[in-house]
Amino acid sequence: MEKGGPPTGGEQLRERVRQLLSGEAASGPEPLQFRRAGSIEARGLPLATEIDAKGSSWALATELLERYEMPFQWDASHRRILVGALDVVPRFQDDAVQASVGWPLFEMTLERSSVPVILRGIVRQDRAWCRVLEFAEELGISVAYDPFRLLERRGG
Repeated sequence: MEKGGPPTGGEQLRERVRQLLSGEAASGPEPLQFRRAGSIEARGLPLATEIDAKGSSWALATELLERYEMPFQWDASHRRILVGALDVVPRFQDDAVQASVGWPLFEMTLERSSVPVILRGIVRQDRAWCRVLEFAEELGISVAYDPFRLLERRGG
């Protein structure tokens, strides 16, 4: 439920139910806002991005996967993108997108059974968005800076 909270989350859940029943519940977190549109280069071509208040670049996950010719399918029942790449070794960093951003989350995993999450992103306006740098780090894509751009997949 919350980072550093009880391992079961049961007490947090009971407290939230008590707040809801008493009418004291505070509104949820302010949804992450995109501040401005941008564009970066990915594999030599422009890619539309959105920049949040912290300066992170976000892009549509499907556009990134298509740009890198990685097959995928959307699993709506689990709000998950299944990626058909055999050469990805998920690392899933601790700084992954959390529910506190105020949008529903989606997960990206490999199609193989019982594999860990590659990354999390947000579902905004019925589209899956992920942080561009996190996508690159998790899927082995080289990055250059000044200006920020995505290059080719390493070993892929």
